[in-house]
Amino acid sequence: MNQAGFVFHTLLIALSVILQSTLLRGMVIRGATPDIALIILVFSAHHLGEFRSLFSGFISGLIEDFLSLSPLGFHAFLKTLIGYLNGLFKGKIFFDPIFIPMIVVLIATTIKAGLGFLLLSLFNPAQAAGIFQISFWIELGMNVVLAPFIFALLKLFRILRPTEKEGYR
Repeated sequence: MNQAGFVFHTLLIALSVILQSTLLRGMVIRGATPDIALIILVFSAHHLGEFRSLFSGFISGLIEDFLSLSPLGFHAFLKTLIGYLNGLFKGKIFFDPIFIPMIVVLIATTIKAGLGFLLLSLFNPAQAAGIFQISFWIELGMNVVLAPFIFALLKLFRILRPTEKEGYR
């Protein structure tokens, strides 16, 4: 992945965080909104590798921390770890158009909720109890359903594709 592709991935994730923190707040279903930034981060991580996706995850999480009421570093930690873990699988997973994007986003959303629960349990146990309520299952469903569409849309951008030398391994 060239440097321009990395910068574009990071800017796209950051823009999606800003959009979902502002415009998508009006599209709430029982307290849940889709985490489009997470879906884009998972897509990007499988193209960037662990180091670059770790950085992209950190930047997007930090922006989300500034735009939310969460403690500073909460989302940055979650997105950094999710970016890194998904980046480990660069070139090791064959992505079909539908099922694999759904599975990797399902796993990433579950990791986000599980780690969020652990962090909140350590620092604010009163808030931690509500993390696995119906809103989590709705967000999980929305993320899983949107994943193939967002992955297909992102594959259309030439700058997001691996270079000829890297290939699609």
